[in-house]
Amino acid sequence: MKKLIYGLFLLSVVACTTDMENAVVAPTHQDTSNKIINSSTRAQEGEIMIRFAPSAESRLAECATRTGATRSGVAGVDAVLDNIGGYAVKPVFVVTEKNRDKVYAAGMHLWYLVQFDKKSNLDAVAADLAKVSEVSIVEFVYTVKRIEPQKVAQATKQGVTTRAYTSIMSEIPFNDSYKAYQWGLDNRGPKSQISYYDDIGLAEPITGADINAVPAWKLCKGDPSIVVAVVDEGVMYSHVDLKDNFLVNQAELNGSTGVDDDSNGYVDDIYGYNFVSMNGTISWSKSGDSGHGTHVAGIVSAVNNNGIGISSIAGGSGANDGVKVFSAQIFSGENGASSYSTASAMQYAADRGAHILQCSWGYEGGAIVNDREYLSYCGVEADAINYFIANGGTADGPISGGLAIFAAGNESYALPGYPSAYEPCISVASIGPALKPTYYTNYNYGTDISAPGGSSLYSLYDDTPCTGEILSTVPTDFSTSGLSGYAMMQGTSMACPMVSGVAALGLSYAKKLGKRYSAKEFRSMLLSATNDISPYLTGELAVSFTDGSSLELYYPDFKGKLGTGYVDAYKLLLQVEGTPYVTIVAGKSASIDLSQYFGTGIGTATFSKYEVSAEDKSAVGWSSASYSNGKLNVTCTKSGVATVTVTMLVGGGSTSDSSKPYPTEVTKSFVVMVRSSLASNNGWL
Repeated sequence: MKKLIYGLFLLSVVACTTDMENAVVAPTHQDTSNKIINSSTRAQEGEIMIRFAPSAESRLAECATRTGATRSGVAGVDAVLDNIGGYAVKPVFVVTEKNRDKVYAAGMHLWYLVQFDKKSNLDAVAADLAKVSEVSIVEFVYTVKRIEPQKVAQATKQGVTTRAYTSIMSEIPFNDSYKAYQWGLDNRGPKSQISYYDDIGLAEPITGADINAVPAWKLCKGDPSIVVAVVDEGVMYSHVDLKDNFLVNQAELNGSTGVDDDSNGYVDDIYGYNFVSMNGTISWSKSGDSGHGTHVAGIVSAVNNNGIGISSIAGGSGANDGVKVFSAQIFSGENGASSYSTASAMQYAADRGAHILQCSWGYEGGAIVNDREYLSYCGVEADAINYFIANGGTADGPISGGLAIFAAGNESYALPGYPSAYEPCISVASIGPALKPTYYTNYNYGTDISAPGGSSLYSLYDDTPCTGEILSTVPTDFSTSGLSGYAMMQGTSMACPMVSGVAALGLSYAKKLGKRYSAKEFRSMLLSATNDISPYLTGELAVSFTDGSSLELYYPDFKGKLGTGYVDAYKLLLQVEGTPYVTIVAGKSASIDLSQYFGTGIGTATFSKYEVSAEDKSAVGWSSASYSNGKLNVTCTKSGVATVTVTMLVGGGSTSDSSKPYPTEVTKSFVVMVRSSLASNNGWL
């Protein structure tokens, strides 16, 4: 068997962005104080971030509140700036009356950006600043950049179709025009897709290789009090399939232009904030924009059931009940935000009340190899992430704190990129429609969970321009694939919002039920609401690219390296609800131990009956069931879910025998999930 060749190729402007040109390297300058934490190599000229020691706090007060400050009030730092033509000193993070206590508690008020003559030697300036006793950290500034255009992949042996269907089955319960092409939400398997010959190694799509959204929507479809911050390219807030689910800052919308009407530190942030141009103008159509941010937002919360476009995970039912999104823009045209403004974007997301930080960007896989290095190289960014996790959400919301969800990266590398791999974050790898890892996904240590990310190797629906990638919204100026305002993209960038959408749906259901969790508790629930990928990690696949390069995937190499499995929305909602579930294998008899529900003493009880609706029986192909020795023996033939209600009689006797005391009826419900394989924990949760 051929082993995986770890090709470090670049993948796509529509996939997870990465800072590959600015990969972090060890400092080359002499720093005897150990205060300089990263390298000047490829750093931005004329800018350095410093973290003051708490002893300098009183002298920073005037600088922190004065617009256009040129000096800090700390004599040593100001002397350095006098020598190099310093022209600005400003806090990295915004401090207002509303967030002051939280920012000070995190020590983030001590981070400052100093700007000076670009002709100055960065290493020399950093060394001089590090000599100042009131300075504790010196950090160079990087620019976050997009990755290069994607290599087009195809199977090395050209396959031919064995069957094709023009009438596509879909169980998505909405009337959206393109719902049938959204296999990541509802994968109907090979009956709805073109199949390749087995000899090229491309496995057929599998029924149920999706996020299991259809049964989840029976419980909840979204909630407008749940907010997702899309930290990405600008999101087209006027898109017909997004505008009703966009979070609008009403104070700024109805206030005075050029005025911070809500006193949050940002002027005119109606639909979010642009951290590239540092103003409230969200953009999406400049030269170099790809539609990436709008695509990501649509996966999470395009408006459902509005008769147009796509369905989304948490977009509601069409009754203004979808999860809200807003744009924290860090890419604009050919420009990316610097590391200080990217950190500011994450703080902004927390202060705007976002529950989820949706981040399909990061550094190249392997550029940073562990959390210690990350904290050493990216102190400002790590502080911002920790701030969001501690302070996201709202006081009356279903979660105390926030979830930071990042794409693992697209270098097919055996380490996810940072910040994705940073332990407090949720790192998302990508799978395709056959429950195998996509050819581009990063994986291994630091990867937490997987989700559908799309694969151009699959050619779906031969009568349409769609492929096995992920269909979502793009700005209407980006008319691609013949679908105006919609496009197919692939990458861990697409898998990431799949998980963000599932998390948002779970929080929506928690809100509906009046439940509240800590961020750590809910993170654990999300990462345990998964299905096992291991049974599908067999075989190999050779991939070629149009530039002549190639890659060989040996799927067993991925076992145990794709996180806890692929995300399941229904399982998450059942955990929120408190309803247990068990997974069984389609076509095989399963023995369900009812002591999981009734306790180990059920041998003294009498099984009375079980109930399953006709709809659920049909959904799973419920063919037989019997009871013996405290176990319900079931055979189902189709992938799906069914709710089973079991009644036991406790205390002996019979409900029809009046000569004896009537027994007590005890009723419990649980969910049977039927899949084509069984998880390693035998399916119980």
